[in-house]
Amino acid sequence: MLFRVNGKFPANMDFPIDILKQRAPDCNGAVAFEGASGYNGSMMARPRSQLLRSRRIVLLIVPILLLAAVLAGRYFSSRKTVTEVPSSFRDQTLSEAQEVQVNINPGDFCAAVLERGGMDGHEAARLIADVRPVYDLAKIRSGQVLTLFFEKGLLRNLVYPIDRDSFLEAWRGSGGGFRGRVAAVSYDVRRETVRIRIENSLYEATLASGEMMELFEPLSRMFEYDVDFNRDIQPGDMVSAVLEKKYLNGRLAAYGDILAAELLNHGKSIRVVRYPSPGGGMGYYHPDGRSTRRMFLRCPLPFVRVTSRYGRRRHPILGYSRQHNGTDFAAPYGTPVRATASGVVSGRGRDGGRGNYVTIRHANGFASHYYHLNRFAGGLRVGLRVEQGQVIGTIGSTGLSTGPHLHYGLLKNGRYLNPLRLQSPSVAPLPKEKIVEFQTYCHLVFTPILRPQANPLPANIPINAGSLPLEAGNVRDPR
Repeated sequence: MLFRVNGKFPANMDFPIDILKQRAPDCNGAVAFEGASGYNGSMMARPRSQLLRSRRIVLLIVPILLLAAVLAGRYFSSRKTVTEVPSSFRDQTLSEAQEVQVNINPGDFCAAVLERGGMDGHEAARLIADVRPVYDLAKIRSGQVLTLFFEKGLLRNLVYPIDRDSFLEAWRGSGGGFRGRVAAVSYDVRRETVRIRIENSLYEATLASGEMMELFEPLSRMFEYDVDFNRDIQPGDMVSAVLEKKYLNGRLAAYGDILAAELLNHGKSIRVVRYPSPGGGMGYYHPDGRSTRRMFLRCPLPFVRVTSRYGRRRHPILGYSRQHNGTDFAAPYGTPVRATASGVVSGRGRDGGRGNYVTIRHANGFASHYYHLNRFAGGLRVGLRVEQGQVIGTIGSTGLSTGPHLHYGLLKNGRYLNPLRLQSPSVAPLPKEKIVEFQTYCHLVFTPILRPQANPLPANIPINAGSLPLEAGNVRDPR
């Protein structure tokens, strides 16, 4: 129904266009207003534009309202309110709960992993928030496995391995919320002796010995200041170590500290013992109290092959002879490259010859160069201080290079040195007042290694020599 005010329609009225067209259409399709003196078809422009704007607004608002309704429906339909978990639920053992293991993939975030494992989205958000004061689940790493335990459709427990020695355990509290703690893995730690006979390389010998390969790197690092495992090893050399082995459910799961080790290299015995350093922390020392650590590592790579030595040579790409001011080490792409001494990064960049390169300034006028890198370590920049052994990049073949390798150069007061012939100075030894106690400990800790065997030692067979003879009330264990 149409209303008139003093014989006219109100100017601000939204008109029902279809009704008006049915009421009085003219020959041009315009609308004439009955009894509306002074109005004609041209006067419809203003209300028509207002109606079109109104329709556009409606078309914009309606989808938003529909989307909000759908989301609200999902929220209220899937939301689970738990005010009190039944005592029977809490008293059940984990073996009676439904166990779900979820692999964490690259790019995953915790809420998605929990939902993939069967948790409700709101429950997952609550779990993450509740345990954040104990451990931030945003730090989960790909390759790990999240273990969930369900009872009556609700998450009861969660277990996440933070690292090899600790894990997060979360559980549902009596009020429906979650609690958590970080706990140590309950390993059965045993002190044992391992002997490895070397025929070609320490890497191959460790692999053939039946030991886990993670033993190779810490074992080789104990001797890296005294022996070049790429050049000095002879067939028949022997490595023996007293170490901690960590067992879980009766199976070897990890290694602990290497307490002492001996390398018989071409008939020469090199012994190293782990012992507290005067300045704090732990260090490695020879039985006479000298530190094994030197100012420079013998090599910036854990295991390599020398492909080009220091001196004059014919360049493999340029084709003419010139001085080679460094040593080239071949290694697979991605092999970590370590700083051979502590210092400050003085150069980081890329050019046509050196490729990706890093230069480090050290104390006493020394500097080291690392060329042809594939990648730089994250955060590496000029002016950054790096420590000896810190990874600064990875092996590549950038610049003038015929394959993946590292060019390692060393300078003293601006003059190049042969890195393989450097006589690196040692760091401070143990104080004299500590020597007697230290040597007594050395005698005890090396006893399993020096104990004569009844039968000849088969090649590459690890030997279990039992616990260390460290009795209570005797010399203290320095760990």
